[in-house]
Amino acid sequence: MEKRILSVFLFVFSVVFPLLHASSGNLIVNGTRGSSLFWLCHHTFNEPFQPDKCSIFWQGYKGSDIVLHVYKNGQEEFHHQHESFQNRTTIFLDQLPLGNFSLIIEKLMLQDDEIAVKVIFISEGKPAKKLCQTTLYVAAPFQEPKIEINQAENTATCSTKGGYPKPELKWTSEDGRILKLRKLPVIKKENDGTYSVISTVNITGLNNVTCEIYNPTSKETLRMSHKEPVTPPATGTIISISIIIIIIIIIMTIIFFAVVITLKARCPLPWNVPAQRTQTTGGASAEREAPCAAPGQNESYNGVSPRENQAAYRRQNSVTNDSIAANHD
Repeated sequence: MEKRILSVFLFVFSVVFPLLHASSGNLIVNGTRGSSLFWLCHHTFNEPFQPDKCSIFWQGYKGSDIVLHVYKNGQEEFHHQHESFQNRTTIFLDQLPLGNFSLIIEKLMLQDDEIAVKVIFISEGKPAKKLCQTTLYVAAPFQEPKIEINQAENTATCSTKGGYPKPELKWTSEDGRILKLRKLPVIKKENDGTYSVISTVNITGLNNVTCEIYNPTSKETLRMSHKEPVTPPATGTIISISIIIIIIIIIMTIIFFAVVITLKARCPLPWNVPAQRTQTTGGASAEREAPCAAPGQNESYNGVSPRENQAAYRRQNSVTNDSIAANHD
């Protein structure tokens, strides 16, 4: 029942949207490994279809002729069918009189890739007709790409495998700019016919890179991106910086107190220095503070050495005292 519904659908589709026709050129049809392919072909008869007087060959070519399926003398014939297509092909017998020469190829294999397929229709007493010439391409999807980062060399490596045919690979930056490769990608064909690919790019100065794998047959593009995380300062670094700051604060504190102590030693505070009493002209006495050398004047005061300053101060006090004594007399 399901096959009948499918055959009706294929016939309607082939009539309304004739994909291939006798006058068509060579077309392309894509399939995926492991899946089934519905190859549509429709032919319009100029006279009634006579099954017992015609032969239909679904013929392929890939270096040599390959017979995919045969209909002859009103029935299917498997004697000449190529071994790689045995139990993999199906035609729609009830649709042949209506010109539906579509073919189902099950479980596509990589060996089916690039096979040129056509239908050869031979009616008794008439030349053969070549219909629906098509080239079949088979694709296998690649695995999701993986990106590995080499911090020492500052490079990113993208790798994938399991796909077919050879992929196209490119690297892009965060702003969409295509990155230049120093070396071409390494593409290797594996034992099962699929391809693996490895590509490395320099990521100096880049925070985000994307690896793109494009399958030219399936038109599928796989993308994998890597964003360099912002690394917070290490705990050890924070501790080291804190210790350095504390040491600097301690050193500055010591220097500050050392300067203060030195200044106090050179110039005592006013309340710690005994005042010198002097007699004014009117007989009143007045207090006079002892001279104090300012910073940077420890070697001389007003061009005179500290010792000379002290001697002059004593002489002045002696003269003042003598003046006071003379006034009392």
